[in-house]
Amino acid sequence: MKMLLTSLLAFSLLLPTAALADKPSDERAIAGLENGRILWDITIGDPERLIARLSVIEETYDDMVRQGLEPEMMFAFRGGAAGLIAASTDHLELEDVSAVRHIHERLEDLLARDGVHMEACSIATRRFDLTQDDLLPGIQLVGNTFLSIMGYESQGYATIRID
Repeated sequence: MKMLLTSLLAFSLLLPTAALADKPSDERAIAGLENGRILWDITIGDPERLIARLSVIEETYDDMVRQGLEPEMMFAFRGGAAGLIAASTDHLELEDVSAVRHIHERLEDLLARDGVHMEACSIATRRFDLTQDDLLPGIQLVGNTFLSIMGYESQGYATIRID
């Protein structure tokens, strides 16, 4: 029985690797690129929907690495998303607290990766009465993320809206 359990555990550990090996490449689209520059324009204020989008963003980062691209990801939080990046969850409805804490963990994990930077719009955070000191560590308050989007696009970042 112990040998069967050990074999099953070993097999289960190989499944994610096998699934990635079968994943198609994006070689035509990324031919000649060394860096993958994406600006994630995040306005979504629904915690559950943002969690789902963060999963896709993490997979996108991993896909870049898998295919030999160096990820350069900028996150611009504005609109309703600004209320989800406060370190404190005291201002939230009780039913949202668990999901927002999960978002915080996911953002922390993303910030720990190479090539990831996050900004929050001061116009949007003002709506939630948030200052730089109120934001999650690693998220930089900027004057206007519309200017961030303009600037990063001129530096070659592709903007992908998350709303």
